[in-house]
Amino acid sequence: MNGYQGHRILEAMRSAPRYADAVFRQICSVVPPTGSVLLDFGAGDGVFFEKFVVEGYRVDCVETDIVLQRSLSALGGQVYPDIFSVPSSSYDFVYSVNVIEHITVLDKTLVEVRRVMRPGASIFVFVPAFNLLWTSLDDEVGHVQRFTRKTLNRALSLAGFESIQFRYFDALGFPAALTVRFLEKLGLFRYSSKSVGLYDRYVFPISRAVDRVASGLIGKNLIAVARVI
Repeated sequence: MNGYQGHRILEAMRSAPRYADAVFRQICSVVPPTGSVLLDFGAGDGVFFEKFVVEGYRVDCVETDIVLQRSLSALGGQVYPDIFSVPSSSYDFVYSVNVIEHITVLDKTLVEVRRVMRPGASIFVFVPAFNLLWTSLDDEVGHVQRFTRKTLNRALSLAGFESIQFRYFDALGFPAALTVRFLEKLGLFRYSSKSVGLYDRYVFPISRAVDRVASGLIGKNLIAVARVI
């Protein structure tokens, strides 16, 4: 995982507070009690780091981007430049949101993530789903792959994790991403704070309602929860 390439998209995502809050609630549904030590693997601009600090957790993070490291340092906790710098058996829970799809040496990296976790610790992983949904956003932010249940489960299993649950997220994001692919071919669409904000305000709340019945079948993103074995 090298320095983050998608600063423009990262800034645009600040226009999607409903999306961020919904992802945070998903993490909170499996996070251990306050007093546990958390690691934010690929903290980005710190949107989830901040939320967990406010909730009273001790949170450290891994972030390779030098500019983002500076802002994260101001929030407290230890900021590591890479997973290889993190001490072994240090964390009760690791969460990673829109990160591992950037990593070319994923098998080696996930083994390192497991190394820094305590026995019985769990991990929450949130990734983009289905290569069919690949758009210019994936290219701009430097994605290597999108995942299915099969490919994500395989990656976690090879690193020594036991998968507990999988579920899709943002059901309406699936047809929306297909529409974006079509419009991009016609030169009629570009991701921006405005387009992200409109989706977050008007479509995403409906999508989350649809997720109640569709999370086992389809979504723009995929969530996995696994534990160290």
